[in-house]
This record gives sequence, C-alpha cells and structure tokens, in this order.
Amino acid sequence: MADFDKLYRELGRKIRQAREQEGEWLSQDALAKRLGISRASMVNIEAGRQHAPLHLLWQLAELLGTDLISLIPNREELLPPADRSQLDRGMMKMIKEEASGDPNFMRALKGFVSSLDATIETPRTERGSHEKRKPRR
Repeated sequence: MADFDKLYRELGRKIRQAREQEGEWLSQDALAKRLGISRASMVNIEAGRQHAPLHLLWQLAELLGTDLISLIPNREELLPPADRSQLDRGMMKMIKEEASGDPNFMRALKGFVSSLDATIETPRTERGSHEKRKPRR
C-alpha cells in the first residue's frame, strides 16, 4: 500500500484547495465551527497530521459543495514526482505535445514514462568483476 502519511497530506491539500475555492474563501475557523471541531483539528487535517473519520470527510465534502470522491487522492497523485533530469529533452517535448498543456496530464505522463524507464533493464555488454570466468586449459 502507499505511504499513509502521504495519503493524508494529499487529502489535506485537496481539502484546503476546495476550501479556498469555495465562494467567499471559507476560513479554517469558519469551516471547523460548521463541522463542530476545533480550528486546530482543521489545521491538522489539512496538514495531514490528523486522520479524519469518514463521517467527517463526508460532512466536509458537503459543506465545500463537492463530492467526497474528489477529495480522495488517486494513485497517480500519490506517486513520487517524476524527476525531470531523468527524461531527455526529446521525451519532455513529446510529453508536452501529448498533454496539450494540461499540467495534470503532463505529470501523469512523466510519472508513467519514469516508471517504465526504471523497470526496463538494459543488456549488459561487459561481464561484471563479480562474475567468474572459466579457466583456460
């Protein structure tokens, strides 16, 4: 399973983003009061330090005018960011063209290509020093 700390940090980031997009920019304090929790709890939920129970997440989504599923991170959001230095310029250009400027799609493609690169083994042309050679007769 994925790193649970990262899961809750990403959940908190999505809650904060939804809260800040809410019409009048709903404060943590105002949202906490409407949920019946302390402001400190709201701060910790958004930071990923406090693990909110499902019923609280359900109420949060309702107050923020969104679906609960939109607050829950998907697998791609939990993957480590692709290291741009590992992808050459040609590959980055192809990714940008394919994504048509969509940053989320670009991030997903970079992650996918990076994960493929890590799983492809290149054939060895030289024998390693740890391999034994057959003695000559």
